[in-house]
Amino acid sequence: MTVRKLGWVSEARFQPFLDACDGDTELAWKLYEWNASVASALFECFHHSEVLLRNSMMERLQHVHPLDYPWQRDQPSVVKAAERRRDADTKVASPDAVISELTLGFWATLLEKNAANEELWRHHLRHVFPGSPGTRASILRAVSDMRHVRNRCAHQDSLLDFDPRIELLKLLSLVEWIDPDARTWIEGIERVTRIADARPVQHTRNVVIIGASADEAVAMYEGASAYVCSADRSFATVEFMGFYRSKKIEPYFPRIDEIVVPTRWNRDEARRLKATGNERDARVARAMLFGLRRGLSAGGHYQVFLLSERKAADTRTVAAPIIHHKSGKGSAYVQNKRYLPLAALLAATDTSHLES
Repeated sequence: MTVRKLGWVSEARFQPFLDACDGDTELAWKLYEWNASVASALFECFHHSEVLLRNSMMERLQHVHPLDYPWQRDQPSVVKAAERRRDADTKVASPDAVISELTLGFWATLLEKNAANEELWRHHLRHVFPGSPGTRASILRAVSDMRHVRNRCAHQDSLLDFDPRIELLKLLSLVEWIDPDARTWIEGIERVTRIADARPVQHTRNVVIIGASADEAVAMYEGASAYVCSADRSFATVEFMGFYRSKKIEPYFPRIDEIVVPTRWNRDEARRLKATGNERDARVARAMLFGLRRGLSAGGHYQVFLLSERKAADTRTVAAPIIHHKSGKGSAYVQNKRYLPLAALLAATDTSHLES
């Protein structure tokens, strides 16, 4: 029998896994071990993507200032990296040595919108992402999002509130902006999907209730059977979606059929998707066109949840909205999003029934 000791992990670190397994210690250990496996698989993809990103950026920058790199001057992180990697004979750090020392955060700073970066972006760095929406803001958000999840994996944090498959799709979208062939390569070697599918216990709160911008979310669902939000929002692995607005949870919970992170978001891309003859592509195109008409900007980076239609058998319904009776400042039942069990929602008539 395998012996596992809580002291190896710490009670605080182990508690989320225990909570997710309703106190079943053996199952919690399996979930904890799965978390490490999926983090490792994601980190492998981050490894390839980060190297691709920094090398692609350097390919542009080194042509601008061969071996001189004045864009690095007065950068403390570069100075420290150069000091760490000085050659024993020349007493100078080579450009490759410096580059290998720089963090992902450093490369993200070169994409930030400030006066010092304007020339770099307009004349050089925008060419690093030929397949992107073309906006620096979208690229910076995607890189920052990658950095956030990458750091969680590196620091052994819980990924229970992240769907690894969505995080992979976001990463692949960013990679495709740089080079579609690199996306194909990473898709061919990634282990995230297989490990994510082997999760030993599913999220017991298997419905995500959307609260932020719920009116727009409901309009999107009714008009396109989809939910669309910024790609940098994170979600746990769930099966259904619901909507909270006007002090009530709407009485229908569509199944999440698939989640897609489109590489581009504009009318030309929607037309291309419609022309493929693929049903999924047609559904994404429908959501894209609906979103563009409703003000989702062309050039944005979004994730699309394809949902079962209102009258479909996969959509679970209750007789009436689930009312939230509390009032006053800060009393909203859902602010941004909230996870709840489907069984509890199907049995509830007001939100007080969901408190346990």
